[in-house]
Amino acid sequence: MGNNSAIKIINYIFYFLFTVSIALGVVFMINSNEDILLIWTYGLSIFAIGSVVVFAFINIFSSKKSMMSSLIVFAIFGVLMLISYAMANDAIPLDAAGVPVNITATVSRWSGATLYMLYILLGLSFLSLIYTEIRSAFK
Repeated sequence: MGNNSAIKIINYIFYFLFTVSIALGVVFMINSNEDILLIWTYGLSIFAIGSVVVFAFINIFSSKKSMMSSLIVFAIFGVLMLISYAMANDAIPLDAAGVPVNITATVSRWSGATLYMLYILLGLSFLSLIYTEIRSAFK
């Protein structure tokens, strides 16, 4: 299938989903029944996430160069996640009254690891922003 025909198919799918969304919006304005609108929203979200994953895998396996760069990014992400997990502890936090929160040690550790991952990625993005600004200043 050529690139042009794939774009046409994607456009037809987009127009169909957009038309159904408008029709359901009108039905919602008339009936005020949010159940069908919520179900449609969940369906659109699942469709969007699925299409992003499918097209990402198609793009990854389209050439050897893109596959290698994607594998390097996944490896770096895995190493950062391992570092974050190693930095996190499994202590169960206390609430304001001094009573332990009703979570397990595993949930506490993964929550901490996620926060450390956020801090690491935020720091890396800040450093890359500074690097980009300094590099563009000297060009």
